[in-house]
Amino acid sequence: MVIVGDHTLEGGMAAFDQIYSLATRPTAVICSNDKTAIGIMRKAYECGVGIPSDMSVVGFDDIRLAQYMIPPLTTVQMSQTQLAKLAFQALLSETKSESNTQKQQEYALTTNLILRRSTALACFAK
Repeated sequence: MVIVGDHTLEGGMAAFDQIYSLATRPTAVICSNDKTAIGIMRKAYECGVGIPSDMSVVGFDDIRLAQYMIPPLTTVQMSQTQLAKLAFQALLSETKSESNTQKQQEYALTTNLILRRSTALACFAK
């Protein structure tokens, strides 16, 4: 399931409202960035949904605030410097291309999962 948001705290809170209204709620949510994940966590707290006991939450970015959340946010960390270098390489490659039919090129960005306490094993009711 994909819920489209706007990558903000408020967007995360709105996304949680959609999740909360489902008959069967997911046991985990992976967000496009940490701000969205923090919005999810905030609204979950207001609705009495335990993180991670009822739902695990994972962000993406590893912003400084993520480690200070309660519970601390599990997130995917990437190097902004490496991302900028890859984007520049892609732009250079595109401008040097002589034709529009150039084979697509992939650029690998190294990421790391920063495991904190907003995730746990899913427990299913019998």
